[in-house]
Amino acid sequence: MSYQLDLFNTSYQLELFYKDDTQVLDEAYEYFTYLQKPNDAFSDMPVCPFLKAEIEKDSLYVDIWKPNKRSFYELFYEFTKSKKGSALFVCMDTEDIKWEDVDRPKYQKFLQKAIKDTGLKALCLSPYEDFTAAGEATRKKAPYFLINVASRKHFSDSHKKLMDTRYFDKFSKEEKKKLKVG
Repeated sequence: MSYQLDLFNTSYQLELFYKDDTQVLDEAYEYFTYLQKPNDAFSDMPVCPFLKAEIEKDSLYVDIWKPNKRSFYELFYEFTKSKKGSALFVCMDTEDIKWEDVDRPKYQKFLQKAIKDTGLKALCLSPYEDFTAAGEATRKKAPYFLINVASRKHFSDSHKKLMDTRYFDKFSKEEKKKLKVG
């Protein structure tokens, strides 16, 4: 009887640990909702001012990445095949990779080198990293480690558009310097 109880407990714990894709995407979209809401820290602009339009225009590719099931290159290929303008990959822990242990800046540089010749750029967003923008811990609210992929031009144009707004007004000098905001 004890053995059966142990199996039940283990099975139940695994069930709690593993979420189905729908649950994962629901949590991700809940975070996307937060990113789209006007925020005082960003002069009443959304944390991510361009996300709403991308979702409404269906130009954002969102997928779950389970590294034990497929490679980053397979995921990247699916994104490029979709012809969408940008992507957000929701990164799931596996037996071999715990995203909490991943050094975000190093991993981001690795990905950027890997896709450099494509004209695309990868930005990694880790909820495990101590990161603030205008004093707001925007990444802490993310349910998972995320990888945002878009063209270098897309990121550059977005940054330039924000420079003509009050978006960066409440950022600290250190935050502005890190983001190359004059």
